[in-house]
Amino acid sequence: GIPVEVVQDVLRPQKVTPIPLAPLEVIGLMNLRGRVMTAFDVRTRLGVPKNAPDAKPMNVVVGVGNEFYSLVVDSVGDVLDLNIDSVEKPPANM
Repeated sequence: GIPVEVVQDVLRPQKVTPIPLAPLEVIGLMNLRGRVMTAFDVRTRLGVPKNAPDAKPMNVVVGVGNEFYSLVVDSVGDVLDLNIDSVEKPPANM
């Protein structure tokens, strides 16, 4: 899941300009309303096989500090409101 407070936009597939010699998970650059951002393929980053060619992935635009990134995901589900007490802390080695 992605914290909803960092999500800026959820978009249908967008035009992406490839970046030569970029890592495999970097799809390329995308221009959203004059703001250029890097688009990442989440499937590739997680080591999950490619989706079917006719799949219609979504772009989730997230903001980290003053930078914005597009995460290409299979789909977008529900927004859940979780009680903070029900969330486990990550292990100390992470």
